[in-house]
Amino acid sequence: MASSLASPSPTSSFIRNKKDLGVSAFPSTSQIAIQKCKKQASKKIVSVMAPQQSERKPATTGSVKTGMTTTEKILAKASEKPRLSPGDNVWVNVDILMTHDVCGPGSIGIFKKEFGQNAKVWDSEKIVIIPDHYIFTSDERANRNVDILRDFCTEQNIKYFYDIKDLSNFKANPDYKGVCHVALAQEGHCRPGEVLLGTDSHTCTAGAFGQFATGIGNTDAGFVLGTGKLLLKVC
Repeated sequence: MASSLASPSPTSSFIRNKKDLGVSAFPSTSQIAIQKCKKQASKKIVSVMAPQQSERKPATTGSVKTGMTTTEKILAKASEKPRLSPGDNVWVNVDILMTHDVCGPGSIGIFKKEFGQNAKVWDSEKIVIIPDHYIFTSDERANRNVDILRDFCTEQNIKYFYDIKDLSNFKANPDYKGVCHVALAQEGHCRPGEVLLGTDSHTCTAGAFGQFATGIGNTDAGFVLGTGKLLLKVC
């Protein structure tokens, strides 16, 4: 009897140890399953995530230096800089500014407000104005927009104004060239190595001709009309 009291059974020892350690030391089957699912899920997420891309920075040390992209070369030439790098802010000389009957009147209004009612554009032969959005309508407001372009082109002696006057007979409109982005290319305004800005989000399609082309807003266009320059950031 004495020996049995001195040697407790394995069962009683297990119960005592469990109480001493606490229930948390013996996780349930459901807790183990949840932990396994979390580990498997985290592995799958990591496996499908694309590697983080670091910002491109030019090499400045060693015998090999990072070359400029095509855009950087074009903007370096247009800003009269020997070299450009991501993050640079530069004043760029514009080769062509295009606007149409949607944004043209607003751009002209800003130009006149900031530079004066009698101000002259920086270069009348580097501005291309193409009415192509509001021409197929009898709406008075739409017609007013086109009339503003006509008056401005006459006032500023704009060489490249592709107007349309007779909607009933397209053959009677030798100056009309169609959609602005098509006309820019077909009339020779898209040239490799140049900077072309336009008040239309699709202006960037002209980049297919090896030039830097992008859309801008009326405020920027009004500034370009008066100066022929625009401040751009190299990204």
